[in-house]
Amino acid sequence: MNNNAPALLLVIGSILPVPALAADAQDIIDKVIELDEERRKGVDRYVIEQEVMGHVSKIAFERTTVTGPDGKPMDTFRMVLPDDVLQPDPAGDPVMSQEDFEDMAQEAVYSVAAFSESAELVGTETVDGQKAYHLVAENLDRKRSYAEDQEFVLQTVNVWIDAEQYVPLRMVMDGTMDTDGTPRPVTIENIERDYREVPGSNMYEPYQQVMRLTGEMADETKRQMEQAREQLQEFDKQLAEMPESQRQMMMNMMGEQIEMMRKMAAGDGIEIVTTVRSITVE
Repeated sequence: MNNNAPALLLVIGSILPVPALAADAQDIIDKVIELDEERRKGVDRYVIEQEVMGHVSKIAFERTTVTGPDGKPMDTFRMVLPDDVLQPDPAGDPVMSQEDFEDMAQEAVYSVAAFSESAELVGTETVDGQKAYHLVAENLDRKRSYAEDQEFVLQTVNVWIDAEQYVPLRMVMDGTMDTDGTPRPVTIENIERDYREVPGSNMYEPYQQVMRLTGEMADETKRQMEQAREQLQEFDKQLAEMPESQRQMMMNMMGEQIEMMRKMAAGDGIEIVTTVRSITVE
């Protein structure tokens, strides 16, 4: 999913403690929020059409009001779920509800405030040819459960902010994931690139997002990867026996998914590229 500037800090801030921090880092984050609000002024709803592994979808965002850390109302944006996502699962319950995204919008506001109070300015570096401020929060030991038997412990967060446009360019989170009683190191990297001005507004948004997940696999995951390797070998044999036209059609349809499976089977982790086709302000 394509994220706006404060939304990129959602995952970070929601699991960070709040120690004192350097004023320079606070100034940078304040500038990110200030410019994002200014660019979205006058926009109440926009729709992103994006492509992920050959699949095209549309995601809408609407302006909403939440309660800020100071208890005062604040404007932000919430995701609006498409009808097919709201359909109940076989048990009769919705997979997700609109209230879930209301909660995420509320959490995002607190998340930015939490990150502001945790980050320190390391210095300036270059990301994809752009000068960027490097902010880091270390030794966090912040826990978050995703299921009854899954727990992620965040230790370090690095964020790079464009020094000219004040938009996020890269984020790296390091921690451990426990799925079977044994914590294993995990790294989550998110890259935002190809920023453009959005037609009909002053919005400035990334048109490509790259998410990478790497880390040590649990034993069960290793067994699944071995099965995936065997399946890929069989698929390659079948692919080689197909006529050229059929083989090309298959690769056009499933090429990105197959490439991701190859990387996973080789132990290179998961990489998901999201390409934005258009952003329409309504």
